[in-house]
Amino acid sequence: MKVFLMIIFSCSVIFGEHISWHSDYESSLIEAKRVKRDILLLVLKKECIKCKSVFTEIFNKEDIQKSINEKYISVVVFFEDKNSYPVELFYTQTFPALFFVSRKDESFLQKPLFESFTKEELLKGL
Repeated sequence: MKVFLMIIFSCSVIFGEHISWHSDYESSLIEAKRVKRDILLLVLKKECIKCKSVFTEIFNKEDIQKSINEKYISVVVFFEDKNSYPVELFYTQTFPALFFVSRKDESFLQKPLFESFTKEELLKGL
């Protein structure tokens, strides 16, 4: 898991603008309320090829990065680390899973995106 996160952060640094990913949902929720931004929660599964490719194919795009950083507190968690986020609220068996979460009541702001979502689908949600 640490290696995968290091790859994510390294790619972000290499390509300039990057998404400020957080790994702790609860502290991110507190921060989201403080700065009045909603949460973008990305749930990954270890050893998931699609989960790894989502960063190079979608989240490394400058227009996506800018929009996400302006509107959301971004959180990335692993499904296997169920203590790192409220799995009962964001349960899924399809990965990657992207949830748009209200900072006010943790409800869904829109339908989550699952598995092979495209850049265009993500931009519609942003």
